[in-house]
Amino acid sequence: MNPFPHSHEHSPDWPFPVTAAGRRTSTATTISSTPSTSTSTRSSVSASLSFASEPPFSPSLTPSTYPSPSASIAPPAGVSPASRPRDREGSLNDEVARLPLNPAVTVSFVRSARLFKLRYTTITIRKDFTGALKCLELGGAVGQQTAFLHSFNTTRLPVPHLEHPKTSSEPLSPASLRVSFLDEQTVQTGATVFATQLSYTFEDWTDCVHFQELILASRIVFIAGIAEAKSKGRGEECISQNLRILRQDATGKLVILFFANSLRRGGKRYVSIPVNCIDSVTPGKNSRRPVVLQLQPNFDHLAQMKTLSILFLDADDQKAFCEFLAANNR
Repeated sequence: MNPFPHSHEHSPDWPFPVTAAGRRTSTATTISSTPSTSTSTRSSVSASLSFASEPPFSPSLTPSTYPSPSASIAPPAGVSPASRPRDREGSLNDEVARLPLNPAVTVSFVRSARLFKLRYTTITIRKDFTGALKCLELGGAVGQQTAFLHSFNTTRLPVPHLEHPKTSSEPLSPASLRVSFLDEQTVQTGATVFATQLSYTFEDWTDCVHFQELILASRIVFIAGIAEAKSKGRGEECISQNLRILRQDATGKLVILFFANSLRRGGKRYVSIPVNCIDSVTPGKNSRRPVVLQLQPNFDHLAQMKTLSILFLDADDQKAFCEFLAANNR
């Protein structure tokens, strides 16, 4: 009996044809997961993905130096060497990290006007010899002969978009664990290649976090939903989004990241603010008043923004944000 009865639509074009191809081996890291709990709600809007300026963090992966634990979000229980199945996307110089899932992830996409929902139990993240993200390989699905490959343009940093704002006071829901990519993505299985909108729905918060961290090559050291963010120079930046603080694996630099969904059409993009570019932090007098960040004009978009006022959805999250910046903005 198939343990994943809804692993895919019963469509004549699925699974796609299997083709033989040259295969090579490469080194790999396995990341084991442990369950965790947290929260999230509300919806967001989709838009094209681009950066206001060169992002201050690198798209490279460093799974061999996966970060150590923190109080806010637990890292993997362990990192250990692992042999890796051969696959046609492989290269002798590739570096690979494998994320086993607890228990699975559902990948959703539309092809030929049909909605597919496929369940997988492992995600392999591959980078090339330059450190650029190359592809995700999904495996462990019952009854499928080929891996599902999600490929990236190595000249552009993909940002996993957590669709629903997270708060510390509300329970998790399936929507809370859905990660998408705002641009169309390239998918390959067998000899079939096509572009589509993809979303990944996890069943465990820890898996959801680790997936984002491996793609961004950064630890997520803080995440919380914000009601709105406004800048002095550009006006309303976003409503009902997540604010993440990333610690880059390679350098340890901290970067604030949020999706500016309120900017005019064509300007909707992810905005990154290095924590060391914050001149001062003014907490709100109460939970109904925003936190105000005075920004240094180190990048063009920071010079345009001047200040950033952030109102969080949860008062405890707002307090934790101010405490984190006080401890780390030195």
